[in-house]
Amino acid sequence: MSQATQTYQPREIVIVSASGNGFDITNSVLSVDYFENILESSVTATLIVSNAYSLVSQLPIRGGEKVYLDIVTGSGDFTLNDEKKVLYVYKVSGIDSERMAENSKIHLVSREFLTNETSRCEKKYTGKISGTVKSILKEKLLTDKFEDKNIEETSNSYAFIGNMKKPFHTLQWLCPKSISKSAGELDPSGEKATEQGLSKGTSGFLFYENIEGFNFRSIDSLVSKERIQNSEANDETIFTYSYTGKVIESNNPQNNFKILNFVVDKNIDLRKALRMGTYSNKTYFYNTNTHEVSIYNYHLSEEIKNKKLGTQDKIDVPEGFEKAYSRVLVRTSDHGIMSPAGGTATSGRDISDMAKSYARYNLLFSQALNILIPCNVKLKVGDIIKCEFQSLESGSSREVDSESSGYYVIRELRHHFSPQQNTTSLKLMRDSYGLY
Repeated sequence: MSQATQTYQPREIVIVSASGNGFDITNSVLSVDYFENILESSVTATLIVSNAYSLVSQLPIRGGEKVYLDIVTGSGDFTLNDEKKVLYVYKVSGIDSERMAENSKIHLVSREFLTNETSRCEKKYTGKISGTVKSILKEKLLTDKFEDKNIEETSNSYAFIGNMKKPFHTLQWLCPKSISKSAGELDPSGEKATEQGLSKGTSGFLFYENIEGFNFRSIDSLVSKERIQNSEANDETIFTYSYTGKVIESNNPQNNFKILNFVVDKNIDLRKALRMGTYSNKTYFYNTNTHEVSIYNYHLSEEIKNKKLGTQDKIDVPEGFEKAYSRVLVRTSDHGIMSPAGGTATSGRDISDMAKSYARYNLLFSQALNILIPCNVKLKVGDIIKCEFQSLESGSSREVDSESSGYYVIRELRHHFSPQQNTTSLKLMRDSYGLY
């Protein structure tokens, strides 16, 4: 095993009761698991605890207690001990007191997850979707746990009434309606848009929380090594992991970037891709204000261009299916109560957004790879990592496989901390092939 797998030193794990009393449970925690998911609005964690006394009854734990974590690992400090990042108890399970000790699993979640259950979006929202996202985070979730660079600006606006929906539900609902600023501004007229009059590119955003806070990011931005919204990432700052078989030398620092195990969880599914209209689809759009019907023809090969993870010149589409419509969508606008008389481009219904987002989401999630690596607390969901696998020839490894190797986006992450083993499990996704 590598040094990063073996190094584990909890500085402090403290649980604070509702009355404000803090209890140090560092020596009682057997393991810590921390989770992030790009499809979830909140981070979570679990603690496996063993005590010679009943922690649940004596503290007592009734839900809502704060838990502060500070752990030293081989890849750096893992700290969730300030008021922004501190996690809260929402459940205790698996309580077992048979062997003169109480064993239990304490489930943790971020504070905003609990606030989401007691808040509703009831008013009318207007303006750019990215502005609405910031408003909901501040006013409804009462949080400033985000940076402007992580709330990517959208090119389109959307006017809607919250209808008493929960904040997380509303934010996730806005994701497929959003178009990246990098795709270009929409046609200013908005009313007589045709397939040539719309911004080129792809729709689709993701709202999620990682260790840095909340993110509202376009798929175009996530898969771009140049990071469209802030131009911070490049090949030099992307971690590279390689799979060469068993890791034997524990003191070799290079082993910290070895893949311990991997499983291909999902690959191309042509039948599903056709059913979802990934390669080509058609939208019939009825404008309730002007009573006009517009038709939008979407072809993935013409829209995605270089906004993908692979290095191939274009997305591979089976011959005969590149412009053959495999899905037909029928939509109506929400002009009238949402827009001034005459209608505006900010009515929120771009005839292409759903066509684009359906195709883009399905393409991004078309490939899934699960890997186990030595613990690296610098990784988070939404990051790009580079994976290298050896190609097989006559049962032996020869050179890097340029097809299976390449850039992947971290979709799910789990840090496991324990005295025996510290690892990071990643579920990766990508939309195309090619490394070189």
